[in-house]
Amino acid sequence: MSIRAINDAWVIETQSTAYVLGLSPSGLLLHLYWGARLPRLEDYPQPEEPGFWAFNGPGHMAREEYPAHGGIKFVEPCLKVRFADGVRDTLLVFESAEIIEGALPELTVRLKDAHYPLTVSLHYRAHLEEDLLERWVTLENQGEALEIERVWSAQWHMPAQEQYFLHHLSGRWLDEFHLQREPLGPGTKIIESRRLTTSHSHSPWFAVERGLATEDQGEVWFGALAWSGNWKLAAEVTEIQQTRVSMGLNDWDFAWRLGPGERFTTPACLAGFTREGFGSASRRFHQYVRGKVIPHGKSVHKVLYNSWEATTFDVDEASQARLAEIAAGMGVELFVMDDGWFHGRNDDHAGLGDWWPDEA
Repeated sequence: MSIRAINDAWVIETQSTAYVLGLSPSGLLLHLYWGARLPRLEDYPQPEEPGFWAFNGPGHMAREEYPAHGGIKFVEPCLKVRFADGVRDTLLVFESAEIIEGALPELTVRLKDAHYPLTVSLHYRAHLEEDLLERWVTLENQGEALEIERVWSAQWHMPAQEQYFLHHLSGRWLDEFHLQREPLGPGTKIIESRRLTTSHSHSPWFAVERGLATEDQGEVWFGALAWSGNWKLAAEVTEIQQTRVSMGLNDWDFAWRLGPGERFTTPACLAGFTREGFGSASRRFHQYVRGKVIPHGKSVHKVLYNSWEATTFDVDEASQARLAEIAAGMGVELFVMDDGWFHGRNDDHAGLGDWWPDEA
């Protein structure tokens, strides 16, 4: 089995990695471990009750698996809700857990608010072949209508008491995907898209390492959000050197009314750990995308020709037919007529996105 319960903890194992979460004696759902797979279940850490330190109580000291806004804690929350009576505190307590075995084993941990009829289900899916863990969240409201102010897909915790470096991608049109590397210090680093798309400015992907990882070796924690709209990443280092990366829908200019009996499901966040550097992290995502995202991704794809460079906006039937003949003679199997077919698309200032063909 790839997902197993031991005492008050759940261990999720893939080929070479493990992820562990569990309940503290007082019922807090804690993150316990994310790293290399260990030989025995007993080798993984067990949940302990977080204590007090200086001006911080257990709620702030806990490495909570999915923290909600409310109580005496000051970390970035994954969930913020405004209930019908105006209350904005959410106190999540454990309700149940379910393991579903199969080709894609799943764990669902159900939390509920201590007062209001709101259920928060944390979903975990193990992709064994790709060595990846998939997470998402479902909210279910059985009371009066409430407003969701923030609901992120996952919070990923790194081992504590370490200096980490964040790798992410930035760019602009025609100058995309520049790899950035920066040390994570106390506070919160925000990366986001507010453009209604994932955009070429930033990509919903991260990698975290201790400053020693290379393409071929070194420990790397990495993840990506499976979402094409507005998104946000928050990389936080607390004053007690807890490092965590949260990802999900961007709460900038966001609100969602969740009516009685309605459900809300977040996009998935996929992540993994490797001791074999950035190249290994890349290959795992490539394997996942080919095998489980792209339709018929493992089959040999057709050789494609795109008309843009030859004709730009000057599209007409005769020229495109002639180009198709030339392309076919070169062994091309799929011909794409690009851009200039939109209605009135005669230059770069008109017609883009008018999804009907120009008869001319």
